[in-house]
Amino acid sequence: MKAKDLRELRDELIRDLDLDRSATTETVCVRLCQVMAQRLQREIRLRFDDLGDSGTSGLWAVTEEGVHVVIVTTARSWVHRLLILLHEIAHMLCGHAPPRLDAEEARRLLYPDLSPAMLRILAGRTDLSRRDEREADRVAGVLTRALIDWAGRPPQGSSPPGGDELATRAWYAFGYSSERGDRG
Repeated sequence: MKAKDLRELRDELIRDLDLDRSATTETVCVRLCQVMAQRLQREIRLRFDDLGDSGTSGLWAVTEEGVHVVIVTTARSWVHRLLILLHEIAHMLCGHAPPRLDAEEARRLLYPDLSPAMLRILAGRTDLSRRDEREADRVAGVLTRALIDWAGRPPQGSSPPGGDELATRAWYAFGYSSERGDRG
């Protein structure tokens, strides 16, 4: 993906997320899947599950019916889960080909009785190349930086800090500079 296309994609995605300032990392994960479902005009089912020692932290596959299934490990913090999800979403944005699931595989993937052995089999069926993985990592990195920038912006309509109270010290701790003014 070209740098210009990636910047446009990043800006569109952040705008489409339309996140409230109080959004939690879990909320961001769910909203990302909603926005991607709208973009792809396909259903996306997000599931967080203990993937055990399968060696897999995230998985993206598509059922015969065109439903995109994303499973992210619960063995990590919410921030780490978001990073894993961004990597899987980056594959979608890059147009990479996920493993296709037959009806029985889809049934087992969509229900919580999926074994770690089945996950290894599904993860091993991907046709993604190292190049695809690097591209997904790059796109996910750009999206991660955009979300971090979004989270660091002061709320709209905020006023420059003044005085010596705790709020003023916090403003400066989070990057306010009188030379730059408000980062929003």
